[in-house]
Amino acid sequence: MNYTKKFRENVRQLEFLLDGVNEEDCCCCSVNKQQCFALVEIGRAPGISLKELADKIRTDKSAVSRTVDDLVRNGYVVRKPSEIDRRYVELSLTEIGSAQFEKIEKSMDEKFSNICSNIPSDKQEQVLESLELINLALEASKNL
Repeated sequence: MNYTKKFRENVRQLEFLLDGVNEEDCCCCSVNKQQCFALVEIGRAPGISLKELADKIRTDKSAVSRTVDDLVRNGYVVRKPSEIDRRYVELSLTEIGSAQFEKIEKSMDEKFSNICSNIPSDKQEQVLESLELINLALEASKNL
């Protein structure tokens, strides 16, 4: 099997495995995967706009808007017009949303700590470097 096919197969398998990890964390908080991703990004960047959030989670603005509508309806997120530019809407977590964000972050930290513990310590930096290279390559190919 050539390099490209091996790479593709490993990435495909990684996607399936990560999808399972992400699904478990979303279920713990009674939100779907897209809502889970949005909660995390809003929690990490309070005041983020819809456009910035869409860029961050790599989806279109209308899909993010529907996701945020659901999160607002469920009491996890509030929309607030910017005091500087009334056309700009800032997103932030409510107290309930912050609790869910913390729960997701704690759960993911524990899961990834467990995953990392299964990687030999002398290979951990190599794994990080490889993941960074893959991310850069994906970003570069996206612009073609």
